[in-house]
Amino acid sequence: MKRSDVFLKELQDLKTGMNINEKSLSNSSKVIILERKKSKLEYKLTQIQEEVEKEIEDCFDYLSMKQANIETLSNMDVYINDEISKVEQLIEKIKVANNE
Repeated sequence: MKRSDVFLKELQDLKTGMNINEKSLSNSSKVIILERKKSKLEYKLTQIQEEVEKEIEDCFDYLSMKQANIETLSNMDVYINDEISKVEQLIEKIKVANNE
């Protein structure tokens, strides 16, 4: 969140800088100022795009981790069901032995 706040402040500063008394500047100065502002904005755009890509990667990493957790729990479920079956068989053997 802090990054976006800094970005918005810098963007506002850029807008404020646009309000320089344009009548006192030559056209070449205006072009230079505007090209610098454009360059800064393009840099900010690149930063935003990189941040979006990072967030997407983080999302997929999180999903992969959750998928691994689900698979682990599923494997535990199979193991526990096998153990339950073994215990049930032992119980049945004991009951049969007691009836003899």
